[in-house]
Amino acid sequence: MKVELRDKINKEKMLRELSKDHRSVFEKKLQKELHRKSTGPRRLLMIAASVLMLFSLGYLVTNQQKVPVQQSEATVSKVSLEEFSPELKKIENYYLTAISFEMANLKVTDENKVVLDGYFEKMKILTKEYQTEIEKLQIDKIDEQLINNLIDNLQMRLQLMIDLKNELKKLKTQQNEEHTI
Repeated sequence: MKVELRDKINKEKMLRELSKDHRSVFEKKLQKELHRKSTGPRRLLMIAASVLMLFSLGYLVTNQQKVPVQQSEATVSKVSLEEFSPELKKIENYYLTAISFEMANLKVTDENKVVLDGYFEKMKILTKEYQTEIEKLQIDKIDEQLINNLIDNLQMRLQLMIDLKNELKKLKTQQNEEHTI
């Protein structure tokens, strides 16, 4: 058994030894591969892909430069009501759901369109004010007055919807009375 192992090891050494001109043969093959010219259509596709990548990279860089740095810094430090207090988020969701419910129950007709437009304009103003207050909300500057303003705004919007609903009821009863007379 010892003899067989020695024979195997000797055979492996012979196989591992490279021929004397192995290096020169390898260099010739390497030169041949490196200096091989690529075919026409493939070369054109590679050039087109490179140009396309350069244009898209340039487009991305110019669009990123247009974004103000102050805006990106401000968005990082903003916080939602839920992050500050889950209870406040529940309150916000309650009011927004109630407002949406009241809006869904409105019936738009030609007679009440003028009234609705006036109320919707007020609602739009209050919504814009709410959005500006939300933008002021930051982690390092959480203010009780700001939170109260947000809640008051939601309450005013809900009250506005309730007033609109009552106004529409009055308008409907007046129209019914006119039709019965």
